[in-house]
Amino acid sequence: MNDTARVPDDIPIGALISIIFRTRLIILNNRLKSVGMSAGQFPVMMYLHRNQNITQETLARHFHIDRGTIARSVKKLEDEGYITRITDPDNRRAVRLFLSDKGAAVTPELIRIEQEWEATVTRSLSGSEKDQYSALLRSVAASGLACIRELGEGDYVSLCGSEGGRV
Repeated sequence: MNDTARVPDDIPIGALISIIFRTRLIILNNRLKSVGMSAGQFPVMMYLHRNQNITQETLARHFHIDRGTIARSVKKLEDEGYITRITDPDNRRAVRLFLSDKGAAVTPELIRIEQEWEATVTRSLSGSEKDQYSALLRSVAASGLACIRELGEGDYVSLCGSEGGRV
């Protein structure tokens, strides 16, 4: 990787966030090709690695992504054999999600890919700067979500519509 990449000082914060997001998608898509996945399915797999027996609605709310985007990611992961969907016996309209054996087997590789990305993009930061960076990003994200709530028109997921909130 070229350490001489330079980002001009006049790029606004929103554009910097966009650059980070887009470069992460490119890197993840490149690394995930080997397992037949894309960056859009990555967060679903990572969440299911930590939380089995959840609904698609839970995923949508956790990631602040519209239900349609989650449904498409789940469908692709199911088609590839990474997850299984089981109808909730208490609510026939709800579907519970689980990692399949294939999904569980690939998660160590997914964790490695994520750790490598984070290490790469934060390599110029000290340990305390990495902690501060993470805390600042969480604070900015929380402020953005609070701003959406203040609009009084529902939550972020409902405001995204079918085109917004893609992972």
